[in-house]
Order: sequence, then structure tokens, then C-alpha cells
Amino acid sequence: MKIKAFIGIVISFVFVYLAFKDVSFQEMGTALATANYLWLIPAILAMLVSHMIRAVRWQAIMEPIQRCSVRPLFSALMIGYAANNLLPLRLGEFLRAYAVGKSQGVSKTSAFATVIVERLLDLMSLLLLLSATVFFFPLPENIKNWGYLFSGITLASVAFVLFVMEKTEATIRILGKLLPQRLFNIVERLMKSFLQGFVVFRRSEHYLLIFLTSIAIWFLYALVVYFAFFSFDFDTTYGVGFYASLVVLIIISVGITIPASPGFVGTYHWFCMLSLALFGVPESEALGFAIVSHAINILPFTAIGLVYFWKENLRLADAVSQKADGGDGAAPTSVGV
Repeated sequence: MKIKAFIGIVISFVFVYLAFKDVSFQEMGTALATANYLWLIPAILAMLVSHMIRAVRWQAIMEPIQRCSVRPLFSALMIGYAANNLLPLRLGEFLRAYAVGKSQGVSKTSAFATVIVERLLDLMSLLLLLSATVFFFPLPENIKNWGYLFSGITLASVAFVLFVMEKTEATIRILGKLLPQRLFNIVERLMKSFLQGFVVFRRSEHYLLIFLTSIAIWFLYALVVYFAFFSFDFDTTYGVGFYASLVVLIIISVGITIPASPGFVGTYHWFCMLSLALFGVPESEALGFAIVSHAINILPFTAIGLVYFWKENLRLADAVSQKADGGDGAAPTSVGV
């Protein structure tokens, strides 16, 4: 685990170097000094609304397991974001599941599975946007190649989940023949509890809500970038519009799938600069934009998450200890509907 965290920090340092190596600090300082920061208010509000809609989507995913109100889900979501921005190895995803499991009495293993469902939905949404962008806009070859790689991983992950859901009993029988009995008992319990989090894939009545909320989430993400364009006057200086904000969003989203330090430091900034270069934005101005847009994505919502963490009276040591134990001891329930 420490090695993985160290590698992430090294990767961030590499990308920070790539971002800063040819930049004029004087020009970047001018861009930051002349920016109209009032435009960041609607950008932050758009991001906040996207998180609220994400909580609504998570509610639909959780509904087959247990009906939850949006408030505790939003709280857990913000706690997860704060942890991902401060802690290594994407521990926020587990802390998010731990928070909702503790507050709602849901199996934390099942709750964690719903977090994975959410991430798969995000990847599928991004895959659709990437496909549309590649069709209409000539992306750089390295971005295309990275996009093809993560598209393949996304489709393979979805196919694997659907296969295991369809062939659960057969998979368990195979594992029973391969594993020692004591280990098999643990794996079987965790597997059934985990797969319960994917039950939403069998509930077609939730498909429309999940589809619409997914569109709304990514539209608002693009809107955040679009409002930030106005802050730096990129709309009039370089003629960038809403479509450009989609391209920037997609390239950044693909880029930050590379493992890095907490908060995507370095990877976010370099891929943001790379995307803005496609529209003629100079490196120094692009880095200033990247620093500001990264900050509005990280700072306000980390603060909100820490407040919720304190209000929920959570302890990081308890969450980490349960992660190390490999589960929460909750009894599994049927995966079928």
C-alpha cells in the first residue's frame, strides 16, 4: 500500500514538472491577476448541484438494497470526495461506503458495490462523450490511444459484472472447488453481499432516472469549465464555447484516471493545459486556468466533506480497520430480485 502511494506521488511530481517546465511565471501571474473571479461563483454552484444530483442517482442505485433519503447519501458522498482529495489510494471510495453503511445500517460491502456501480456509470457516460468527441473533433493521438485503453477496460469491467451476476451460483461452485473451505466461506459471504450492490442492473424501472441524472451530472461538469472560461476571458480571446468545455472536460477526465497523488495534482493540470492548447490557449494562461479550476473543484467540497465527517462523528481508524478486515460482517442477503 505504501509503495502504491509513493508511486502516485512520483507520478504527480512528473506531471507537475511537465506542466511548469516551459511556463512563463510572469504571464501566468498576469492571467491570474486579471481574471474575473466572480464567474467562479456560478461554477462552484454548478458543481454543488451536480453533487446533489449524484446523490439522487445514488439513491436510485441503493433503492433495491434499502430505501435511503438523499441527505445521508449526499453527506457520505462529500465525505468520500474530501477523503479522495486528502488521502492516497482512493480511500475516499471506501470511506464513502463506510459512512452510508454506518448511518443507514446497510452492509458496507453492498454499499461499496453501489459506489463501484456509480463509477462504472461515470465511465460509461464518459465513454459515450469520448466517442462523440472523437467523431466530431480531432483529438491528439495519445489521448485517443489512452481513451481506447480505458474504453476497453470499462467495457470489460461491465461485461465481467454482468456475467458474474448472471452466473453467480456457477461462479460460487467453481470457487468452492478451488479455495480452502474456510477461505471459501468468507469469499462466498462477501461475494453475495457485494453483488447485492449491483441489483439495480436488474431493475429496469430505474434506468430512465439513472440515464437522465447521468446526463445532468456531466452537463453540469461541462458547465463548470464553461463558466471558468468566462473568468479568464477565453470566450472572447480564443473563441472557445460550450463544445470546447466538453473537450476539456473529457481530456481531463481521461487524464486523471492515471494513478497519482490525492486530488489529482499534476495530472489534472497537465491534461487541462493539453486540452486548452487545442484551442490556441498559451501554456502560461492555460496553467493559470488549470490551477484555478482545480482549486474550485477541490477546496470548497473538501471543506464541506470535512464538516460532514465531523458531524457524522466518524473515525478514520475504524474505517481503515474494517477495510483491512475485508468486510463488515453483515449477513448476506439474496442477490436475486
